[in-house]
Amino acid sequence: MTNYNLDTVIDACDLEKILQAGDNIVITKLDNCTLEISSTGGGSNGIKYHLKSTDNITVEDCYQYAIEYDFIMDSGSVMTVNSGGQLVIEDGCLVLDGCLKLDGCLKFKN
Repeated sequence: MTNYNLDTVIDACDLEKILQAGDNIVITKLDNCTLEISSTGGGSNGIKYHLKSTDNITVEDCYQYAIEYDFIMDSGSVMTVNSGGQLVIEDGCLVLDGCLKLDGCLKFKN
């Protein structure tokens, strides 16, 4: 588990980075002015090309999830591409054993 001690005011971009640091985000109110944010699963700074059975990723409007080479979705995994979002797979295949909910755009580039 990774714990973050936030002694200063942070902006939305910093908070987003903290929340993307791992899985199973827990926010605990310690007192009226203090929150503890912790996560497990140890995040990475990259794009996940192989979604495992418990993974659930959403691509929001105006965002793009871009993969070079194959994109693999195991059974039980879910990717939702909302309207205005994009999933781009370049020089690869979509190996789909999971669930792809596509309201946005799917592009294959070679």
